[in-house]
Amino acid sequence: MLRALILLNCCVTVFGLPGLLWAQPLPTEGPVKPTEIRKIYGDGKHNAFTAFRKWNGAYWIAFRHADSHGYGEADLIVLRSEDTLDWKEAARINVLPDDRDPQFLATEKRLFLYDPALKGSELTTFVLYTEDGKNWSPPQPVYEPRYILWKPVEHAGKYWSAAHKKDDSKAGGKGRDVHLITSADGLKWEKVSSIRSGNWESETTLHFQGDRAIAFLRSKYGKPQAQILEADAPYAEWKPRPAPINHFSGHSCHTFRGVTYLLTRTMDSQKNQAGQAIYTYEPDGSLKLYCVLPAGGDCAYAEAVEHGSDMLVSYYSGHETANPTTQTNIYLATVPLAK
Repeated sequence: MLRALILLNCCVTVFGLPGLLWAQPLPTEGPVKPTEIRKIYGDGKHNAFTAFRKWNGAYWIAFRHADSHGYGEADLIVLRSEDTLDWKEAARINVLPDDRDPQFLATEKRLFLYDPALKGSELTTFVLYTEDGKNWSPPQPVYEPRYILWKPVEHAGKYWSAAHKKDDSKAGGKGRDVHLITSADGLKWEKVSSIRSGNWESETTLHFQGDRAIAFLRSKYGKPQAQILEADAPYAEWKPRPAPINHFSGHSCHTFRGVTYLLTRTMDSQKNQAGQAIYTYEPDGSLKLYCVLPAGGDCAYAEAVEHGSDMLVSYYSGHETANPTTQTNIYLATVPLAK
């Protein structure tokens, strides 16, 4: 029987980043500096993989809460704030033993939360939603087993997402792939095309430029680890090109005031050091370093929301904890937008 627990409030693979077979020096300083960094959650546990949206007049951040990165038991915590300063727990979600990588989709009437959840080696993505910010629907499975929906977006009157298949068998990544999927209601999703398959496909973030779709794809193992694929409507044929940087992971893509930003973890595999950077996606398809956030240990997985002349960026990091591989905090950074 499906086990689901949602608590509403009124008011080891620890730091394993496998597959990085070459070093990339960490960017240390971008041309734009964050004006403020605030820790908004930390309790000595592993708090990670943020989702961030503004919806229904409030700000919402969701993340995984567990003993470590690879620990097999975890809940999702949803925080809510009216002013981005005072954050209160709005929900705690426990669908299967290991709830991971929450993803938000904010629509006019509903805030959807997608929960890729594990029971042993069985993975199912569930969706829950709220229409009032207080009561959440029962979880229901979406799309196909073993597929993780990643950063769903709205485009041309429909919802779109990349969905990558988790398969860690010894078949050399041949069992993995990533689909472009679409939905009219956020609940029922159908496949449009295969973006790529058979080469350790993992987290894939979408960006639309008119009728063109751009997929920023992470290969979990091997290289090129970062890949960009593009397709014109109806998005049946995807053409790859090398990425300007050689590491994508935990990445998200956001457009504010006509400028597109790619937020991604950075990695120097030889030194086993990670960081969090923001790039601008330029009209010529290049990536230009924009801002570097203070981060270290197990870290990154950032998302952003426009806030006046700034973007607010949620992410996690262990750089201020006693054990940065198993103890990580949730941070909110204020970063000026490009002028």
